[in-house]
Amino acid sequence: MPRRLLASLLGCELRGDARKRRLAVAGKFELYQDKSGGFRFRLKASNGQVIAVSESYKSKPSALKGIESVRKNSADAPVDDQTVAPAE
Repeated sequence: MPRRLLASLLGCELRGDARKRRLAVAGKFELYQDKSGGFRFRLKASNGQVIAVSESYKSKPSALKGIESVRKNSADAPVDDQTVAPAE
């Protein structure tokens, strides 16, 4: 996801020079235990709106690795718009 789009979704701003641009994130990840005893996380924007919810993980360390994976892989991930029919 482009950094500007991610920043917009999280309700934050981009800070720093172009080479070392960082997100000044006002949103947060919440780690919690679900009813079945598994561990999940949700990503919330600064206004409290839930943006994403994870699958259930068997252990807390696995859920924390999931959060790190989202952090690492989402900033530059492309958007795969599957709502548009392919060109013929």
